[in-house]
Amino acid sequence: MTTLTLRYTLLLSLAIAAGGCAMLSPETCEQFDARRKQINYATEYRIENKGVPPDIQSLGKHEQAAARTYQLHLDGDRVRPCTHLKINKELVLIRRDNPKLILEETREFFADNGKRIAVKNEVLTDQLIQNGRYTASIQLPIPKEAPPGKYRIVSTLTLKLKGSNKATPLAKSSVSFEVTAPKK
Repeated sequence: MTTLTLRYTLLLSLAIAAGGCAMLSPETCEQFDARRKQINYATEYRIENKGVPPDIQSLGKHEQAAARTYQLHLDGDRVRPCTHLKINKELVLIRRDNPKLILEETREFFADNGKRIAVKNEVLTDQLIQNGRYTASIQLPIPKEAPPGKYRIVSTLTLKLKGSNKATPLAKSSVSFEVTAPKK
């Protein structure tokens, strides 16, 4: 009987604790800032389908790689400061098996007036190693200081060859979103 009572007491305590966690106040901007400093915001592509359909598989004689699909999608188009905007990416890549290939992605962030606010470059060569359909989801932190307004993200996938400074754009995609006033 004592073991049964102890189990019920333990289960009841866990249920109360879980219910109490649900009633905690939302994360403050200070907590958000502290947490975002611990997060790795690098893109991590996952291959969904190896290979590509035969009708889009071929490359031109002098092409080293091609992005047949390169799209950005947002989970929502409105976000508040001190939260994250989730960006979903889809890429269908065809590439030659050439160890000199360097694939880079550049994300630029623009205000509604066209002013570039920030830029992030990532080398993705080690992730995009074969033909296929890739997906990725990244979180974009919206800082406390972000003024309300419309913004645009432009992402460009670029090909370079080791030993060369020449960059060839493979694809470009963009999405827009709005930062709304913070909750009071």
